[in-house]
Amino acid sequence: MNYHHQESFLENSARRSFIKKSILFAASVPLYAQASSNEETLLHIIRNGNTYKIPFMRNGKMEENGYYDLCKIFADTHDRVAVQMDPNLFSVLAKAQQWLASNHVNRPIILTSGYRTEHTNRMTEGAAANSMHLYGKAADIHMSGIPIDYLARLMRLCGGSGIGIYSGFVHVDTWKERSWRG
Repeated sequence: MNYHHQESFLENSARRSFIKKSILFAASVPLYAQASSNEETLLHIIRNGNTYKIPFMRNGKMEENGYYDLCKIFADTHDRVAVQMDPNLFSVLAKAQQWLASNHVNRPIILTSGYRTEHTNRMTEGAAANSMHLYGKAADIHMSGIPIDYLARLMRLCGGSGIGIYSGFVHVDTWKERSWRG
């Protein structure tokens, strides 16, 4: 993927500082249903028809390369811009996938929207002017065979703060607790 990066996305000193903070934060949030700290936690994502299985956590710590790969996958596909996403968003999604897997439901998360530039957000019908997508704290998702209402409840139980229920997807974000139907 050839993405442009905003705000020094690849600048080494800023990247290292952000990674250290993100790793400390992500390590402080235990993954739901994690059986052992020696396990690898993968996020299984489908975006624009492409399937990804990205290692997000290993031995209880966030994987730096996996985190940056996820940031690219969650990039604004219209303006081709990637930013440093909130690692807690990835933790929420991973917890949900782990819970489903522990109940023998292994499905990828289908990502329809992650980060959005202001330009893309303005073009998105129904998007809030101060959408959490603008800050790398939100995703619009669905999962094949999982009812939207069920997926919304699961996202809340796994730590999602903002939960929006729409006819074909769930909005999940990590800002403040609220819910709505769109």
